[in-house]
Amino acid sequence: MPAKSQLAPNSLFYAVIKKPSRKFAPHNYGKKPGKRPALFACMLKAAIVVGILLIIVSCGEDKKPEVTDLKCEYVKEPTGIDMKKPRFSWIIKSPARNASQSAYRILVGKSREALQNESGNVWNSRKISSKSSVNIKYSGNKLQSSKTYYWKVKVWDQTGKASQWSEPVSFTTGIQNNPDWQAEWISARDSSVSAPLFRKEFDISGKISEAIVHVTGVGYYQFYFNGDTVGDQVLAPAMTDYRKRVMYKTFDVTDRINAGTNVLGFVAGNGPYRMTNPENRYSWGGRSNIMGIPACLLQLHIRFKDGSEKIITSDESWKYSSGPVTFNHFYGGEDYDARKEKSGWSSSEYDVSDWKNVTVTEGPQGKLDASIMAPLQVTQTIQPVTKTQSESGVYLFDLGQNIPGWWQIKVEGQKGTTVRIRGAETLNDSLFPNPLTSGDTLSTKHDYHKNVWTTYTLDGQGTEIYEPAFFYTGFRYIEVKPENPEKIESLSVAGRVVRSGLKRNGTFSSSDTLLNQIHRATIWSQKGNMHGFPTDCPQREKGGYTGDGQVIAQTSMHDFHTAAFYTKWLNDMRDAQQDNGRIPNTSPTLVGGHGGGIGWGSAYVLIPWWMYQYYNDTRVLENHYSSMKDYVTYLRNLARTDANPDEPHIINDFGGYWDSLGEWRAPGEADGPNHPVVNTYYFYKDATLFSKIAEKLGHTEDAQEYKALADTIKDAFNRKFFNADTYLYGTDTVYQTYQLVGLEGDLVPNKARKKVLQTIIRDITEKRNGHLNTGIIGTKHLWHVLSQAGKADVAYSTVQQTTYPSYGYWLQNGASTLWELWSGEKSHNHQMFGTVNEFFYQYLAGIRAPVHGKTTRAYEHIRIKPFIPEDLDSVSASLETMRGEVVSKWHKNAGNFDMQVTIPANSTGSISVPTLDMETVTIREQDKKIWENGSFNQAMSGILDGKKQDQYITFSVGSGTYHFTVSGE
Repeated sequence: MPAKSQLAPNSLFYAVIKKPSRKFAPHNYGKKPGKRPALFACMLKAAIVVGILLIIVSCGEDKKPEVTDLKCEYVKEPTGIDMKKPRFSWIIKSPARNASQSAYRILVGKSREALQNESGNVWNSRKISSKSSVNIKYSGNKLQSSKTYYWKVKVWDQTGKASQWSEPVSFTTGIQNNPDWQAEWISARDSSVSAPLFRKEFDISGKISEAIVHVTGVGYYQFYFNGDTVGDQVLAPAMTDYRKRVMYKTFDVTDRINAGTNVLGFVAGNGPYRMTNPENRYSWGGRSNIMGIPACLLQLHIRFKDGSEKIITSDESWKYSSGPVTFNHFYGGEDYDARKEKSGWSSSEYDVSDWKNVTVTEGPQGKLDASIMAPLQVTQTIQPVTKTQSESGVYLFDLGQNIPGWWQIKVEGQKGTTVRIRGAETLNDSLFPNPLTSGDTLSTKHDYHKNVWTTYTLDGQGTEIYEPAFFYTGFRYIEVKPENPEKIESLSVAGRVVRSGLKRNGTFSSSDTLLNQIHRATIWSQKGNMHGFPTDCPQREKGGYTGDGQVIAQTSMHDFHTAAFYTKWLNDMRDAQQDNGRIPNTSPTLVGGHGGGIGWGSAYVLIPWWMYQYYNDTRVLENHYSSMKDYVTYLRNLARTDANPDEPHIINDFGGYWDSLGEWRAPGEADGPNHPVVNTYYFYKDATLFSKIAEKLGHTEDAQEYKALADTIKDAFNRKFFNADTYLYGTDTVYQTYQLVGLEGDLVPNKARKKVLQTIIRDITEKRNGHLNTGIIGTKHLWHVLSQAGKADVAYSTVQQTTYPSYGYWLQNGASTLWELWSGEKSHNHQMFGTVNEFFYQYLAGIRAPVHGKTTRAYEHIRIKPFIPEDLDSVSASLETMRGEVVSKWHKNAGNFDMQVTIPANSTGSISVPTLDMETVTIREQDKKIWENGSFNQAMSGILDGKKQDQYITFSVGSGTYHFTVSGE
């Protein structure tokens, strides 16, 4: 090997010096090797020197920080921002280690050109000394409605070196003030029309500079402009309580407007706004919810280059007609008659002489609220892995994956022929899914499969393609049953995945197939339950259950970009809040219930706190502070008025069965045996977190009051539930969840913590042969409690099980998603047990979360400390944080241990490298010894120090990518 340079091994200068002959080998011009002319040799030397100097200069230039991934309100180039002071975030990239931001400057302008002179005609922040790069509040001139703005940012690093300006990006405002809405809600005069078509013609002349349109509808709508749909959203708008709030969408349609005649159009479906209880079609609980008939709202702002403006709105001048959708129901399905299509209906020169005048209606009455979160979209198309056809002409298809969404059929046949399509999660009414074979039939034991379908009536014009527009469900298998099989010439089917289009945020893989399958199933279950808010299941209830949603929230924050998604859902919770402060168990409540235990309503305190921790979002705390206080006050009053008012700091049973649920769906049971344990735990948790929120926001008296309340609840909790002789909470035998919440909440007296922990460990390892015995609440806490106590091996053993109850049991029995019950009964697509993914990210990969300390808020300081099981060879994970991507990878290799970690710029880290029980270890970082003979060898670029802590060597580092090799030298 060549002699090592004193420069850093990753330096360009070092690379050139090591092997200059490869970089600068000259032509010999016919001379023999070694006989170069002296002049040529001098020129060569000079060229090398100049080249090296140029490389050094360019290397210095490359070291400049780069500003990327600009976001406004968590979204890249959002449209429809209606807050007065939106927030900006960005990510800094730098090839240099230990890179951080010391200052920034933001420019906002009315056009790209306005940013070129570095002044900004809307906002010039000037140079601000700050490390902050997350949620920087806009502080410029008042923003106008329906206007696109452009912004860019530059930063200075820790040495004072400035970056180049970022590329300009845009954000478009919505309606900044509710009185600025001029549009009127319109609907069909005939309420019997299913999915009416609405249409408006208008003429344009003059040169247009910008055209921004704001649209919405209830229940669902499709928006057309000059013959084509606008945007890629489906099932829009996302469900809310329309009496309180309606989401609208903003689009830039500048390029869609034609000189002359233009046409705006809507198709309006029922959705959850008009939900009847139809005969022979499924409706959850047999319920109906008729708030009105489908209605639409539109406001189009057109600005001309001469400075004038024209506004087109929905009003009495619009026309409507029936269309090809003859039935649509939120649960029951959809019917479509292609013979009733009106070709070209949303284009100009269409004859509307038989169309009728719309009626102006009051609409749903809710406040109009801009939607910038990812809309529901068709995110994936899945082709069947197997298909069969029975002698009776019934087609069956197996997608090989349980999905949320709908089916798409391509069919050719005679006009008037009808085909019925429905889906299910299993075959032959069996408990578990199996690969499709000849003779199988679709399961119809559940009404939400048996009585849910779409029908399509052919027009007979060649190959026809149909998929629903106003309905979705959950399924793996698809049955297609033609009314007259002999009239069908060809038929094929695909599954269309429909969900909120949230982008992936994290990745995880390992050398263990079972772990990878569990992770994949967890991802698919989250996909299956993101439909404008977190749902419980896509096929049966479709409800925004706050208990399911809060236990999975941190998992979803790891797996998906959820900030805007949860911002919307917290508003749903506030809309659902009752006069006494109670948060019901579903939000929005249109398709859910009003029961649930305290673990359900507590989502309204927990999720804002987690958003503050993960995203540095203080605005969400400010916006919900008073309503959160109302909720904690409700809990306080409830404790005084429940089944035992003499215990004013214990929440005992109250209301009916569904009101005070504790643990939910532990193996072999519905809810836990002692509801007050879990209810009071969450009462304590909410009071504790609310005190911290109050302190953060400067509400000192509230902070002190609720801290004192939490302390009192803690004392009462232990007096009521803790048996100091058995170290058990709430029961006479070990109930894992009650022991876990006591430890997780720091409710257990310090001197008893080890004994309480041991009860869990013995129950898992001795009584249950490595199996958990928890429901959705205990399972969430299981991973953290055991791992933080140094018992990650016990947590890992529960993940590795393949017999009941376990994730492996599900997978062994055909699962491709997570199920509702450990037994496999009922729904086959529930996300509430998906918290195992937190164990994968935080402990197997070691990327610790901000909520547990050491990793600080918004990942400004990042703790990496992986747990290394003996039988696992490798793990690789990444996480996109608000400051950039964090990577943690490790691999065992022939007695050595390799670990790679990336800490993003503007963050610091502490990286704990395991010694794997070796008595003496040597640790190299990129071939340089940094730990030897039991001590830190020497500081090097980015690595400040190293200390031995238990079975780890922990290094303090700046940003950068680090490669560690551990050997037993």
